[in-house]
Amino acid sequence: MDANSHIEKVSTPSIAVYLPPKASSTGVALIICPGGGYRALDWKTHVEYAAQYFLPRGIAVIGLKYRLNPPNPILRDDRSVPILDVERAVRTVRSHAAEWNIDPHKIGVVGYSAGANLTMTLLCNFDAGDPSSPDPIERQSSRPDFAVGCATWHWREKESPFTFPKDSPPVFLVHATNDGVPGGAPIELPKAIQKQLEGLGVPVHLEIYDEGAHGVANLIPQRVKAGFPGSKWPEALMEWLSGLDQKYKPLN
Repeated sequence: MDANSHIEKVSTPSIAVYLPPKASSTGVALIICPGGGYRALDWKTHVEYAAQYFLPRGIAVIGLKYRLNPPNPILRDDRSVPILDVERAVRTVRSHAAEWNIDPHKIGVVGYSAGANLTMTLLCNFDAGDPSSPDPIERQSSRPDFAVGCATWHWREKESPFTFPKDSPPVFLVHATNDGVPGGAPIELPKAIQKQLEGLGVPVHLEIYDEGAHGVANLIPQRVKAGFPGSKWPEALMEWLSGLDQKYKPLN
């Protein structure tokens, strides 16, 4: 296992916390669920590069190492193991909000590929927390304040398997028209998710790019520096969120 590239065989979930200087913090935190088909985590591309991008912009990044297959059974129709990990991550960040200089009402979950699948699954399973739990973390809500699906994947299927509740948080989707050709995730999936959420009255936005394929949203430093279109999604996200709620500020 190389902690700076691909991670496999995660049996114990954990988080890695990256915080901006207190003086420049916006209070926004992003819990990153890296991709890898539930068999690996693309840690460097999805977490390390995200931290390099967001920290100078005052946004905290929390990388989630969720449990993988192997050694855990994770199937197309049974993702009950990693959903516990992302729920716990949201509760943990919220419980440490004051300590980490995070606004407990500005916590987003960002997923890439299988991590986006996990993020969408979270939206179907969050709860308000257990106020009677002896564990103070479990008393916290696992509902994120917004969610981002980058190259959202579900075993290369085009139809949405998700059943979203009406109180789902705002959802921002990033996808490329040439994803899924071949492999990856066809663009019909995020379009189906968008249609579902619109039908529920949940704020949703689909940011579409014509190039980038399955790695469209990767914040690789060279891409960011070169102004690659797909690397500009964070600016579009924050502008969209600020339009929904003025407590979010557009990126400079």
